[in-house]
Amino acid sequence: MATAWEQAYLTLRRRLADGTYPPGSHLREEDLAAQLGVSRTPVREALRRLDAEGWLRVVPNQGAFAAEWSQRDIEEIFDLRALLETHAAERAATAPDRRALVALEAACDAAEAALEAGQAPVPAGGDLPALEAISDANVRFHQTLWEMSGQARCRAILASLAVTPMVLQNFRNFDKAGLRRSLDQHREMVAAIAAGDAAWAGAVMRAHVQAGRAVFLAAMARRGAGRQAA
Repeated sequence: MATAWEQAYLTLRRRLADGTYPPGSHLREEDLAAQLGVSRTPVREALRRLDAEGWLRVVPNQGAFAAEWSQRDIEEIFDLRALLETHAAERAATAPDRRALVALEAACDAAEAALEAGQAPVPAGGDLPALEAISDANVRFHQTLWEMSGQARCRAILASLAVTPMVLQNFRNFDKAGLRRSLDQHREMVAAIAAGDAAWAGAVMRAHVQAGRAVFLAAMARRGAGRQAA
């Protein structure tokens, strides 16, 4: 049975993921404790974990604020990922590891199963748990590929760039066809790595990251236009 702080963590994580707390929202311990029907101690522990995972930032004597990113932040993060993940994919293809390939395939299977089992993406009123499952499988896929690369410093930098909240938020920007294309690119990367073709693996990864960048920036532009219209 989940402890009080674990329940608080899961509830707050879901609310941050589904937009109940929009980017930049000020989250006060006392308000959250009242909403969740718990004391401030489990809320404080939950906020610490969410801060460590990048869902929010805790400011001493002020409280917590839901994570937000500027267009410059997004462009920099995706540009760096395109460079580093392309390198990681190329290196992984130079010495394919059978056990790691099995793990990549398993992550692909999990994401595809979640996509087929879920409803339409969240912006269309769909299934957030399905997107969370796809996001989790996506993280496993990319982390496994980084490990395969054997590039410890590259892996450490990528871990700081591939922030889970940003990944999940971006999956909410895809329609089902877009999600399918993204997962198909994962399959193609597995094929390229298994074939030991570094150029192929790198090209697919570069296209994969740049497609995610385009989707995220387009969604930011739509939200900005919507706020101006309001």
